[in-house]
Amino acid sequence: MFDRPPRPIALTAAGQALLDRVTPALAMVEQGVAESRATAGEQSETLTVSHLSSFAVRLVPLIVGTLRATHPRLLLTLHEASLPEQLAALRAGRVQIGLVHTNTDLPLLIPDLRAVTIATGPRMIMVPAGHPLAVKDAVVLSDAATQPFVLPSGDGQTGYRAGIERTCRRYGFTPLPAAQANDTGVIVELVAAGMGVALLPWFAATDLPRDVVARPLADERCELVALTTPHAPRTASALIAAAREAVEKLTTAVSRSPATGADARM
Repeated sequence: MFDRPPRPIALTAAGQALLDRVTPALAMVEQGVAESRATAGEQSETLTVSHLSSFAVRLVPLIVGTLRATHPRLLLTLHEASLPEQLAALRAGRVQIGLVHTNTDLPLLIPDLRAVTIATGPRMIMVPAGHPLAVKDAVVLSDAATQPFVLPSGDGQTGYRAGIERTCRRYGFTPLPAAQANDTGVIVELVAAGMGVALLPWFAATDLPRDVVARPLADERCELVALTTPHAPRTASALIAAAREAVEKLTTAVSRSPATGADARM
């Protein structure tokens, strides 16, 4: 199972394969022990959650606040991570639930994980204030075909950048990249600086800078999804319920904002 001296001690391919197999099982054992102790009142329940950067500013604090009211003893650990990082962490048992968003051009075909839809809403296009698209009630994506885009980091083969590029190709064009970033806040600030336009889910269209306007894309929807392992702890269901309540509050705030025209459906 190990390569031994004179080489540095390291797992062989067989050892690594075994480790990959047993890590989720060990995580399940630890989870079961923790739940038993929590039931007996010996310690607080725990839940480890991963999320995208687009969840961090408003949605995650709302979820945590809602969950705290119903589960005051729950010890919550949060990790910001990309979609591929979340999938790897879930499969390795390092996290119990992952929060992501998806759409027609980025389907989640993950048979070994459970996907639960929390809410559905419009995909939004962020544009600088004063941009011609800012005055439209809704934007047809082909109207942005000649615009520079601020894109998520990536190679265009997987993840959110790939999803955006597929969407643009459905409308007959390839997006012209002006900049890329792996953080939603940075993407919004680059739009504010006039670097280009960007596509984001509706729940990211809150507390925008004054010089950024968000408009819904016509006929384009996205879903906020919770990913869990088949044997996720019972507290995962509580977090999903808290997320639904938090999104409802956030959607109300988005719909009332003069900088957006979102109409989310729960």
